[in-house]
Amino acid sequence: MRMSRRLLVVPVALTLAGSLAACGGESSPSPSSTADQSAAQQSVEPAPVEQAAFVLSADNFAELGEQASAAKSYTLTTSIGAEGQALEMSGVVNGADAQITETVPGLDAPIEIRLVDGVVYVNLGPATGGLFWQVDPNDTNPLAASMSGATEQTSVAESVAALQPAIVSVTPVGDPEQIDGVSAQGYEVVVDTTKVTGPSGAQLAEAEAQGVDVPDQITYTYWVGTDKLPRKMSMDLMGTTTEMLFSNWGGAVTVEAPAADQITTTGPSL
Repeated sequence: MRMSRRLLVVPVALTLAGSLAACGGESSPSPSSTADQSAAQQSVEPAPVEQAAFVLSADNFAELGEQASAAKSYTLTTSIGAEGQALEMSGVVNGADAQITETVPGLDAPIEIRLVDGVVYVNLGPATGGLFWQVDPNDTNPLAASMSGATEQTSVAESVAALQPAIVSVTPVGDPEQIDGVSAQGYEVVVDTTKVTGPSGAQLAEAEAQGVDVPDQITYTYWVGTDKLPRKMSMDLMGTTTEMLFSNWGGAVTVEAPAADQITTTGPSL
């Protein structure tokens, strides 16, 4: 059975979080004689404190959303493959704004999606006359509805909140890897698909309603840096393999709406 294309995008919902613990103390100076105490007493600097190693767990996932919100921007590269073909995505995210390009097997031209100030613009090549379709959030067309929900998909904080109640287990795997100049530890994250909330949960429910045999659990492998940010994700679901790379966290990113003469309000001719 062919899997719904919307289910392919489910991994975009990030499922990481973590915290960095530290402990420490300080020493007190030894008392001196009563007469000379005020002059002779010297403060002793506290011993250096080493931060504990970062360990991702089901209990500290919420902190990923906080850290990602603080970083705000990142670069995304994704490959989703099935049956010898691959959907390639690349782009940048800056808070709720994003600019993503998709190369889809079977389409002559790439798809470009821009999210700017809550407005979704989609260039579907010939299907939109080479222009950016400004999606009406009130449009009941299924394609328009799916595009309107794209703004929620770019929020790491919302994605973390949606996945957190669904986490079954988090297990470290392998040795740390250097990814984007950061040491990142891999973790297998098992998620109960029946407990996923938000847009990702809705996608899973819709896929199931369309006849897709959605598994009870999904296992993701995430590589998380000591800065509590995701660096890579991979998964294999029903014969579809996905790998996402996250880089340039906190870098300078500008996302602009298309020029007025490049925008149309007419939906695609599909």
